[in-house]
Amino acid sequence: MHTQKFVLSLLLILTAITTTAQKVNTSPTPAWLAPYTPDLTKTPNAKNISDGYYLLLLEEQRHAELKSNYQHFIRKIISEAGIQNGSEISVDYDPQYEKLTFHKIVIHRDGKEINLLPGAAFKLLQKEQDLSRFIYSGTYTAFLILEDVRKGDQIEYAYSINGDNPIFNGKLDSRIYFVAYEPIVNYYKNLIISPERHIRFKLYNNASSPVQKNWNGFTIYEWNKVDVRETDNSSYVPSWYNPFTRVQVSEYASWKEVAAWGMKINQMPAPGAALAGKIAALKKAANGDKAAYLLHALRFVQDDIRYMGIEMGEYSHRPNHPDKVLAQRFGDCKDKALLLCSMLRANDITANMAYVNTDIKGGVSDVLPSPNAFNHAIVQVLLDGKTYWLDGTMSYQRGQLAGFCEPNYQQALVITDTTTQLTAIKPVTRGKINVREIFTLPAEETKDGKLDVITAYHRDEADAQRAELAGTSMKDKEKSYLNFYKKLYGDVTIEEGISTQDSATANIVRVNESYLVHHIWKRDSSTNKLLFSTNAQCFYDILSNITDDQRKIPVTLRYPYDLDYQIVLHTPTEWTLDQTPVNIKNDYYTFDYAAEKDGKTVTLSYHFKTFSDHIPVKYIPQYVKELKQMNETTSMDLTWQPDLAGSRRPEGKVNWLAVALALLSAAAFAQLATVYYKHSVAPAGDTPDPLPIGGGLALLAIGLVFTPLGEVTGICKMSVFNYSYWIGITNRQDIGNITVVQLFLIMEMIISVFMLAYSVLLAVLFFNRRDTFPVSLATFYFITTLFIYADNALNQYFFKTENAQGLISVNSILWPLLRMAIWIPYLLTSERGKTTFIVPYRSPQH
Repeated sequence: MHTQKFVLSLLLILTAITTTAQKVNTSPTPAWLAPYTPDLTKTPNAKNISDGYYLLLLEEQRHAELKSNYQHFIRKIISEAGIQNGSEISVDYDPQYEKLTFHKIVIHRDGKEINLLPGAAFKLLQKEQDLSRFIYSGTYTAFLILEDVRKGDQIEYAYSINGDNPIFNGKLDSRIYFVAYEPIVNYYKNLIISPERHIRFKLYNNASSPVQKNWNGFTIYEWNKVDVRETDNSSYVPSWYNPFTRVQVSEYASWKEVAAWGMKINQMPAPGAALAGKIAALKKAANGDKAAYLLHALRFVQDDIRYMGIEMGEYSHRPNHPDKVLAQRFGDCKDKALLLCSMLRANDITANMAYVNTDIKGGVSDVLPSPNAFNHAIVQVLLDGKTYWLDGTMSYQRGQLAGFCEPNYQQALVITDTTTQLTAIKPVTRGKINVREIFTLPAEETKDGKLDVITAYHRDEADAQRAELAGTSMKDKEKSYLNFYKKLYGDVTIEEGISTQDSATANIVRVNESYLVHHIWKRDSSTNKLLFSTNAQCFYDILSNITDDQRKIPVTLRYPYDLDYQIVLHTPTEWTLDQTPVNIKNDYYTFDYAAEKDGKTVTLSYHFKTFSDHIPVKYIPQYVKELKQMNETTSMDLTWQPDLAGSRRPEGKVNWLAVALALLSAAAFAQLATVYYKHSVAPAGDTPDPLPIGGGLALLAIGLVFTPLGEVTGICKMSVFNYSYWIGITNRQDIGNITVVQLFLIMEMIISVFMLAYSVLLAVLFFNRRDTFPVSLATFYFITTLFIYADNALNQYFFKTENAQGLISVNSILWPLLRMAIWIPYLLTSERGKTTFIVPYRSPQH
């Protein structure tokens, strides 16, 4: 509220100073215009008209030598919507160095001209769109509402803006845009300059090269019949990405020339008495330590000199005298930068102003050298062999000098007399955010759940959070945080107010929150189970969520950014957890997700770190796929039935139902094995004595002895005997028909018991050299192969798991086939095999 009052008061004061002198001038059309004849019979494609009118003409001629910019428009009104949208004229200009003159305002109607210029009642409005950012530039908007506009009218108007900012000393530095927000039929732009000037052009987004002509002793660069493209309004666009078709024009030959210009306007005078006194006080506080002095000076400029810029006229780029900034205790970025340089140099610390661009950042290296390539000023400091980049506008920056995070401006023009090119700002340190959301889920549906949130911000993230906390009341902050969790979990109230701890030296800000989540369990009407869904919104919100994998515009990424995020669930019972980890790493970001269980505690861990501020177009198809993977981890459902997990739960963790079925199955299969053992290939009779087991059969004997042991081990490890797992199956929503799944688990166990009984039978047949052994062994290998394949397939089908151990599964199938391929031919064809397993079953009376 105090900020709003200050801004309003400043606006009223400055308005009173300047408004009385402003007026709109009129004059005939300038005589210097180059000849241009538009085709006023042309019409656009009606499908492209959206606001009820189109531009029959857009003409712009700029005379660099006269410092005059002429603009000429004709609007064609074709509907009632056009009357609403196209019946106003507005022109922006800076009265500090520009003069606005109208030449024509005419309505063409039914072959007649209605001249509106003589009686035009312009309203002069102060634009000041940056006042909310504490920047006052003194710009105005001349605004005219046209009366009696009708469908079919042609509104024609022309004006000139004369003059340019004296800070540039007449140097040409401009950007010519070819942008269409409505259809344009005749589009013409030119630049008229002296042939003695040396200018360069740079074309962006397939802009057309100008046609060069000589005319009346001048050089004309013309753009006629321009193919104006519609702008792309895609979301998640990097700040540096400019989709507009445009041409940059610059008279500056090099970055050295721009730096020389910067040296002239950033003169560093000797400190006055007040500033000298402040410097002496800081030196005394630092006690001879230059690093400490640097921090004291930086803190003073950042925190005690408030940010406010009166950037009128040449002060759009020229900083105010450091003594003036100290006296008024406010200044913009360049004022603060020059003041900080003065204070540091007074203690023999090398400090230079540096220009950066906070929007296009490193993209400044792709533009032509020009002062207008930058929009911000910082300070480069050289101390003890190290380079520091300091931003005087970053209030609440804390920590030690060695731990400062470099601003992500990427490229800077250091203002010195030796500068010849841009300097890279290489990030050395970066911040981090740790978020831990701890849910305590009650054992009863009617009880409240609890949510505790612990967040730690490190380094530059701490600086940003510290500034946010300082600029917002705790009441508003608590309301904002509460609304965030209400949107996710419904009926939420604050249990304890937000508390913060600020470790300024370590530069860590901790924020603690505590909430009660009422009705945290939701009853699922279809299953009558209780449901709680996690929501990793803190992670989801920083993703650029796009779906178009054919997108032709890069996707923005928050950079630098490093997030460790955990959701901890304290549950009333042990949970079955079947979550596949996700690990993604590429040149642009890394993402890791894992879910872990420790007793009744489930922890979902996320880590997301960026290496770039954007995803290039070539990687977008892959990003869309990976984005789907990441988004699938942001929510998890927990369902349960308290009665099954509570009073009716048997003691211990053993599923006695499965144990009983296993024992019954074992008894049944033992009986079946006994019956089978009495079977013979041929009737009992006189048979020769079999050979003893030896040779290669010794190896087979070893395998047959250990096979039952392996089967027993596998059965004991089966999840079906774990009661928590068995009950947990009923709480899962990702496995389809629960009854079918439980039946599958029982059958899996029964077949495993069958294989155990079969393996014991094989050992008995082998050592008794029974004639049924070869066929029984072949059958065992075949059943084993079939069982392994079917078991793997059904597990993947029911539990939706990707087989991360595919090689192991393949080996487990191939191994019995390989053994069958070795042993069965050996038993059936070798002399030892044929003369060893020949003993038929003989009844006890024999």
